[in-house]
Parts: sequence; C-alpha cells; structure tokens
Amino acid sequence: MAHWFRNMRIRRRMHEVFRLPLPCDPRLAENRFSEARETARALYRRIVQAAPTPPGFVHPQWEENIREVESYFLERFDMSFMAYPRINSTMVFTKHAAHEAEWPSVEAWRSPDTVQKYLRNGLNDHFLTGKIGIGTLINSTHQLYHLACFERFRGEQIEQVRSVVEFGGGYGNLARLFRCFEGLSRYAIVDLPLFSCIQYVFLSTVLGPGGVRLVTEPRTPSADGIVDLVPINLLTDLPRDGELFVSTWALSECLPAAYDLVRERDWFGAREILLAFHDGWKPWSTEEMIGGLRERFGRVETVPLHFLPGNHYLQATGRIAPGGNG
Repeated sequence: MAHWFRNMRIRRRMHEVFRLPLPCDPRLAENRFSEARETARALYRRIVQAAPTPPGFVHPQWEENIREVESYFLERFDMSFMAYPRINSTMVFTKHAAHEAEWPSVEAWRSPDTVQKYLRNGLNDHFLTGKIGIGTLINSTHQLYHLACFERFRGEQIEQVRSVVEFGGGYGNLARLFRCFEGLSRYAIVDLPLFSCIQYVFLSTVLGPGGVRLVTEPRTPSADGIVDLVPINLLTDLPRDGELFVSTWALSECLPAAYDLVRERDWFGAREILLAFHDGWKPWSTEEMIGGLRERFGRVETVPLHFLPGNHYLQATGRIAPGGNG
C-alpha cells in the first residue's frame, strides 16, 4: 500500500510539472526528430567505418548493450525510445524510492517556477507519453539533485558555470538541463559514437537543430551556444578549456584505458570535477585518485548517497595546479 501511495504522488507530480502546453509543439518535434534521426544514422555509419572505437575502451558487460541498441537505433528508433528496455535500464534513472528522497531537496533548491522551467525545457508530448513521463521526471530530478548537491559543495550557483565537459551523456538529458542556465557558453559530451548519435537526435528535437553539433572531424573548434557531441575516437582533440568536468557513473563503468586518457588530458583543464560512482565498479583506487586530485585542487571530498547504498559523489573545486595524472 505504501508503494501505491508513493507511485500516486509521483504521478500527480509528473502531471503538475509537465502540464500542457509543453514548450515544444508536437508536430515541430516530430519533424525535428525525423530529420535528425536520418542525419544521425548516416553519420553513425560514416564514423564507425572511418574511425572505430579504440580497443580497451568498452567494458565487456556493455558490448551486448551496444549491439542491441545499435540494431534498434538503425532499424526502429522512434520518439518512444526512452521506453525501449535496454535504453530505459541503462540511460534512464527510474528508482521511485530514490526520487522521493531527492525531490524535497530539488523542490527547495530553487523557486517552483524555476524548477519547473528546468524540468520542462524543450520537451514535447511524445517524450512524456505513459511511463516515459514518469521516467523523465525521475531522471531529470535525479540530475538536478546532483547539481544541487555540487552547488552546496562549490559555494556558488551552478547556473554560473560557463563551460562543461561531460563524459558519457546518456541520451543527452543533463545537457538539456544545463542549456537552461544563464551562464553556460559551451557544453561538450564525450561518448561512444552510437550514444553521440542518440544524443544528437534527442537534443536536436528539444533544443532545435541549431543547438547541437555532432563532431566528425579532428580539430573542430568549439563554438559558443551549442552542445558539441564528441565521439570518443576524437577525445584527444577536445580542447582543455572545460570549467567543469562531470561524469555520473559513466567514467566509473569504463575500462582503465578510458580513465587513464581522461587523466592524461588533465580532466580537460577543468577547475571543478563532479563524479558519481559505485564502489563495486570503478577503474581506479579511490584513495589514490583523491590523493592525486588533492595535489591540484584546493578541496576534494567524497560524499555517500545514503539512499543508493554503495554509491558516492567525488567532488573537487579550486584548481591550484595543472598536472598529467591523478
């Protein structure tokens, strides 16, 4: 019975937050989605043929996920993609109990109008149909909770961050939320080519085709006002000028080769770091990593997520020195 009441509260909250009319007209969204899907499919075939993902980057447990999602993306991908089981289980956070723990903090973080503005940004009816609406609310609240917690740690409003490098961007939802923030100038997501293409379709739909760019050529200069999607084979070309490096579980689920490359790139020059990870699945020694970060950042700490046992944030701010490893 308690679960039933909890689910009803979440459902009511979803209807309140995503009340009609939504920011994006459904017909416009359909056209944007269709055009972006065809573009992304063509670019994906070109990318994987020209520059396969470097060996040692993909965890064996992810290989089956990638094969299944690739088939779905190339053959049946539609606007209900967030409900596709393999995507829903790997890219959409849907834990109801965790949402109930996170919502009070997010609700108190900003005014009700501001929280709703962030949660609704760019969405349309198709991305909120049935269980997708519940998933979008829970997933987006989860990501705003990360930012609210990190804001308390850094001591300044997260909206003032000017440039972000995200490693592993899911379907692009954190970038959608960041694009609401007044201070943001540049945002880049580094990911596997398949997921970069999924992000391209989603973000083209919610932000408009001019708000996102799928990078396919080396040494492409960054540009203000758009989200750059950088396939991992081009990671070494990404400028080291990010203000914030963020990765919520993705980096911790990689093999050591990916983690080592991020460290060699000095976290893309970031002055702040926000990571989320699970104790049982990470390519680093937490003690060693914290020790290396403390040589270059004024404050470094780990924070447990009590409602997600075994999971932690690792946060760093106050860059004091550059470095190559740590």
